[in-house]
Amino acid sequence: MSHEQQLKLIIHDILWMAARYAHGRNTYASSIVREAVKTMQTIYPDWKPKEDHVIQPPDPKDIKGSNFREDYLDDIFNPNKK
Repeated sequence: MSHEQQLKLIIHDILWMAARYAHGRNTYASSIVREAVKTMQTIYPDWKPKEDHVIQPPDPKDIKGSNFREDYLDDIFNPNKK
């Protein structure tokens, strides 16, 4: 396995943990994960994060005040479940 393949595997393996941590948090963490996914897709257009059944869409009542839709990462990891 090449170094590039090893690095892609490392990123793939770490990303799901970062996403689960960041999903739904009202912090900068979700933005960092979104940016990492966009960067990977810029470098590797065919790359997609693995679907994660744990990351679900928010309840609409939870999107208010300082809780924004962008704080939830389900649209990145489960694009067919909008």
